[in-house]
Amino acid sequence: MYQRILVAMDGGAASELALEQAMVIARAANAQVEVVHVVDDRSPFLDVTGLDPVRLIEDLTTAGESVLAGAAGRLAAARLRHQTALLGRPMVEGDIAVTIAAEANGWGADLIAMGTHGRRGMRRLVMGSVAQGVVAQANAPVLLVRAPPA
Repeated sequence: MYQRILVAMDGGAASELALEQAMVIARAANAQVEVVHVVDDRSPFLDVTGLDPVRLIEDLTTAGESVLAGAAGRLAAARLRHQTALLGRPMVEGDIAVTIAAEANGWGADLIAMGTHGRRGMRRLVMGSVAQGVVAQANAPVLLVRAPPA
């Protein structure tokens, strides 16, 4: 059974649902949960003139810390063993999937839970798929949770 569950969260509805599913599994398996957030430095806003890229990265970091604090609060309330990690910047510039997979592999996760936006067609081609990258590079199985359409 699962002993170490890594949950990748971006603050969206799908990642919140992934955390819920990971908590159900962790409770049943008495597993430890690590929640991670990667500061996304590939934002298209970094190239827009008039914006301070340092300030934007600081704001993204603060938002990531808030996501992790919320997840830690939910895990603590459920009395599940957990830890959080803010993965400062992607290991490979702009590649969040590599960073998540490397953290999961290094920590020895035996399950990864994460949300997926379910993009298709041109949007997926342009924006890429973090979930697809994690599935391709992680040693552990990946549980993908999609939020219902808005």
